[in-house]
Amino acid sequence: MPNNSSDVKRPLKVVISPVPPGEQINDRWPVTVDVDWIVTEYVNNKPEPSVLADADIYIGTDFNVAMGKAAKSLKAILIPAAGYDRIDPDAVPKNVIVANAYHHEAPIAEWVMAVALALDHELFLSDRSFRNGDWSQWPGRHGAYRELYGRTFGIIGYGAIGKRTARLANAYEMRVIAAGRRAETLNEAQADDVEYGSGIEAMDWVLRESDFVLISTPLIDSTQSLIGERELGLMRPNAYLINPARGHIVNEKALFDALASNSIAGAAIDTWYEYPINSDDSPRPSKYPFWELENIIMTPHHSGATIGTLNRRAETVASNIDRLSRGEPLINVIPDFKTG
Repeated sequence: MPNNSSDVKRPLKVVISPVPPGEQINDRWPVTVDVDWIVTEYVNNKPEPSVLADADIYIGTDFNVAMGKAAKSLKAILIPAAGYDRIDPDAVPKNVIVANAYHHEAPIAEWVMAVALALDHELFLSDRSFRNGDWSQWPGRHGAYRELYGRTFGIIGYGAIGKRTARLANAYEMRVIAAGRRAETLNEAQADDVEYGSGIEAMDWVLRESDFVLISTPLIDSTQSLIGERELGLMRPNAYLINPARGHIVNEKALFDALASNSIAGAAIDTWYEYPINSDDSPRPSKYPFWELENIIMTPHHSGATIGTLNRRAETVASNIDRLSRGEPLINVIPDFKTG
């Protein structure tokens, strides 16, 4: 049976994917204890299950039943990312701790405000058309543009990303409103100068009131297709949806239909429904042709993928390796996965 408090004197065996050429493992994962690194190629974000047979720690974003059956000595799964929707909870062996790493809220919030500005000022359309000699976006022909100042910025999911974005939206002197799962978040939100409510009624209020709606809740069973046809129908026709969280939180068909019919003004989407599974395939990100629409900004899930995020997450993972080696409690443990 796996044992979370490491009482053995040998170095912990840690499974990792190869580090970039020219980089040292201990520079990428700055541990302070001796570690027996098991370096192996990951295919579709996963190692060959047999590699985990005598491993103490697995560092990765994906974990399935075959890996769980092979991992006879596993003590911890350390996710170098925030999302844990690709860790199968039924596959995690008893007493194995699962911990993640955040540190992406600053760049994601920056991306959110950048696309909010770009959507509202029609920056990409203006650039494309003006390069072709088209003056239709000139205020003399287009009319005046809107501004963020004084508008309402709505947030669904008031966690690290939501809080960071609220700070930036407040800096633009916007009204910021938010909906979350926990009523006890109210005092914290009020301290951030954010109007806050909890539950479905609060989410509906955010959707109705906002000029911009940020999706920043995690993808769990209860948030699959959280935003569907009904919810999108509550939004103002001149409002924008911004999703850097997970694609499947927003119903794929409902979102496409809302954009194609102009029932909402537009969207900026960073997280999708289909992804590459190896190094050389290039699937379309959806079965619906979002790329044919003029009122959407599409990016390939890179809003939080900065050098700073990578380094901060590596430090958190390395800290948890140190902690496990010393028999200390880990940080960022995900309670849903802590079994035993």
